Amino acid sequence: MKPNAAIIILAGRKELFKKTLRYFYNNWNNKFNYPVFVHSLKDVFSNDEIFYLKKKYKNLYFERVYPEVPNHINEKDLFYNRVYNDYAYNNFNKGRLGYLHVCYFTSNVSSFGKKGCLCKKLKKFDYIMRLDDDVWFRKKINFDFFKKIKKYHMATGVLTVTKSRKIHLTREKLFSFIKNFTKRNKISIKNNLLKKIIKSNNEKNLFELPYSMGNFEIYNMKIFKSKKFRKFIFSINRFGGQYKYRWADYDITNLFLYIYFKNPILDLNISEKFLKSSHPEAKRIIDEMGFLQKINNFIIKRFKRFLYKIKKN
Repeated sequence: MKPNAAIIILAGRKELFKKTLRYFYNNWNNKFNYPVFVHSLKDVFSNDEIFYLKKKYKNLYFERVYPEVPNHINEKDLFYNRVYNDYAYNNFNKGRLGYLHVCYFTSNVSSFGKKGCLCKKLKKFDYIMRLDDDVWFRKKINFDFFKKIKKYHMATGVLTVTKSRKIHLTREKLFSFIKNFTKRNKISIKNNLLKKIIKSNNEKNLFELPYSMGNFEIYNMKIFKSKKFRKFIFSINRFGGQYKYRWADYDITNLFLYIYFKNPILDLNISEKFLKSSHPEAKRIIDEMGFLQKINNFIIKRFKRFLYKIKKN
């Protein structure tokens, strides 16, 4: 029996998305014909473009999401204002607020129909695959991903240990959040490595965990619709980790699973000959600030950094 499943593609780069969609259908979904729900967090496609794409590809739907920064999070606390953080200071300005919206959208896996989240239509599905608009299906893959995940809570193209030591700059307070959440709720951590890391009381040891790709994920929705995940993601959202510290969706979903299960994530271990995490034409940074805004931002950030260093010393 065919799994009750659907695909989400988060689209922000129109021309790149069209290439991604073509490769995805030609090399996988023409064979399996699962419904594809394209979500965009801004106006990306015209009505004519949507009409054309829906004619060209089967089972394709478009959903416009209208994100907002949650009311309990102040502007001054948003990630791009953290001038003490080298990554936020050098590489993340106000023009990248959209990326923080993406972190919120992708981590709220089962918040169907809520502000800034995936559409209500997806609530009925047992499995959901999420792709970014730059995932590159290079060659034909002839097996059904969804049939592989039945015994797992999540699957990913490749499960890897993070190599970049700079990633701690986007995981500020994540360690303490996990430690406090498990202690407060009297949870015995099931994954042995995470348990060891928490006991070490060294946040940098979070590097030792294997994490999913982030832009090619498959969720078994039974666990993500559960009370456990609803409580966890509610706590994350109230804390504001996505907006304040740029916590990524894979940080949030993976750590949730490692808290409650020993080996919850299936590594599909797909060769780069068949699937690559990003198309070579992808632009990594989407910055919506104009030229004058960037100059103004440059001056303000450096002044704030100067004041921070004086205060620190």
